[in-house]
Amino acid sequence: EDGQSHGQIPALPHEFGTVGLINEHQVSIGETTTGGREELQNPQGLLSYDPLMLLALRRSSSAREAIRQIDQLCSTYGYKSTGESLSIADKKEVWLMEIIGKGPGNKGIVWVAARVPDGYLSAHANMSRITTFPLHDPENWLYSPDVIDFAVARGFYKKESGKPFSFRDAYHPDQSVVSRRVCGTRVWSIYRRSAPSQSFSDDFHRGVSGAEDYPLFIKPDKKLSAADVMSLMRDHYE
Repeated sequence: EDGQSHGQIPALPHEFGTVGLINEHQVSIGETTTGGREELQNPQGLLSYDPLMLLALRRSSSAREAIRQIDQLCSTYGYKSTGESLSIADKKEVWLMEIIGKGPGNKGIVWVAARVPDGYLSAHANMSRITTFPLHDPENWLYSPDVIDFAVARGFYKKESGKPFSFRDAYHPDQSVVSRRVCGTRVWSIYRRSAPSQSFSDDFHRGVSGAEDYPLFIKPDKKLSAADVMSLMRDHYE
């Protein structure tokens, strides 16, 4: 990022070919930066999110393997960027993975990943989307073993509060009106265009106090074509 070399990551004897952010097995990764707690950024890490995604694609033949590779690469070489939401897909599954570092001197990451149900869609736009999640559903939810314990140790979550653990509340506490308008509006717009029958309220992204956030997944009113998805991606504030 700064034009200087901070170390090397050795190549494997065989790595998969990539074009952009999709590999020869049709594993693909997209991202949006979520920021999160600034104290969890590790400037000494070798990997920012761009090379992390590329390396994961070179070493993975499925979305689940890409999730494992992201965790392993960060634990081995260190992660230097801020929080990220990653869309990770293969021919059969799509996952939403959210990651954030552990701060200076700590190479690894804490993370959670949700499988998008078949026939559903999700959207993320520079704001963490995952809040509470089940701890015993490995077919649909994966997470780092210390995702809760690390938050407790750093004072980001108190078990005695009686509240269920929320990844976003612990690691991305900024839910200001400005953040909702800049980020939540884009999620709302994708959802309202994909499923107009569900009449998603604009209260949350307008910053109305106590308004309910948008679901992590929604079922579109009809099956989306490639052209539909391209149209959604062209959506803008005007």
